[in-house]
Amino acid sequence: MKHRLIATIAAALLASGCTAELPAPDTHATTHGVEFADSSELSTLLEELSFSGTLFVSKGDDTLLREAVNTSSIEDTTDITLETRFPIASMTKSFTAALVLTLVDEGKLGLDQTLAELLPDFDAPYADKVTVRHLLQNRSGIPHYIDIPGWFDNDVKRAFTDKSFMKAVEGLDLKFTPGSDYLYSNVNYFLLALIIDRHSGMDYEASLQKQILDPLGMTATGQLYQDPDGLAVNYLKHSDGTYETIPVVNPVLFRGTASMVSTADDLNTWGHAVIDGKIYSDAAEAEAFHTDTPMAWIVAELPVSEEQSVSVTYYNGRLIGYLSLIMLVPDEDGVIVILNNNTVGYENMMGLAATLATNYFGNEN
Repeated sequence: MKHRLIATIAAALLASGCTAELPAPDTHATTHGVEFADSSELSTLLEELSFSGTLFVSKGDDTLLREAVNTSSIEDTTDITLETRFPIASMTKSFTAALVLTLVDEGKLGLDQTLAELLPDFDAPYADKVTVRHLLQNRSGIPHYIDIPGWFDNDVKRAFTDKSFMKAVEGLDLKFTPGSDYLYSNVNYFLLALIIDRHSGMDYEASLQKQILDPLGMTATGQLYQDPDGLAVNYLKHSDGTYETIPVVNPVLFRGTASMVSTADDLNTWGHAVIDGKIYSDAAEAEAFHTDTPMAWIVAELPVSEEQSVSVTYYNGRLIGYLSLIMLVPDEDGVIVILNNNTVGYENMMGLAATLATNYFGNEN
């Protein structure tokens, strides 16, 4: 019954905002000293997934689970430790959104100001129609990076300069009238980073450091294009079960949208700062966690037993073999962080998060 419940939870959470991938084939994995509320169930799940990465579960100041897990299904792997840093990909957007909403609180920009007002050099025909709110909600209609001509050619990505990439972005046509629909797009948050550059009094990187990373003591967190040391090796899984390591090309193109690296420890700190009200004002929190139009978060109800559900707020990311997920359980003062470097798949990440939530935040435990 519990396995069926977990599968249902994963499917429901994916439907609420995540992009699903096919589950990874069953392969053997070795875990190192992992202790769970239900050790056999979760150890079996990790083995079935051939999971490689780090896991963190906390309730308030209490650490319930903090482990590095290494798979034996890949030859000549570099061991993951608790200090290993992972690209967190689109989880970056939550940090960018927090910085933008702080500027709104400070009166330095407004949610309904347009790109034309805030980035007057941005030469696109829709600049006077797309607002900050549209960008934050992924409701601008601006296409995703994959619509940029040649995007999947690494030579094309490698050749982009700041100027030529901006021209490519400006040349994209809207998919729909701004505000009328939802379309996930990295371009939205790339433009928000430029707005932070122009209106915060410092560049995006310095603003992130000053406003969030330094105050929270997130010393292992930074930008892939500035500080790539100590990263997990990324093992991109192919459909035949083999793996390939592919470098992330020109990562500055992901600035503000999918560019950050971090550890499970630092992300646990970030999660509790969000829960504790250290990141968002009341007004900003209402915007960021709006059930229908959230900003860089997904809000859902998660069944943790047949009788109990908990409200969760979560977000994830994917980048060439790397997967990341953070799930907040505010009513339990709980945070779950999962970082993966061998393409375990979104559906499996969500299933694992649901299992952890069930074990640690369900009434029966």
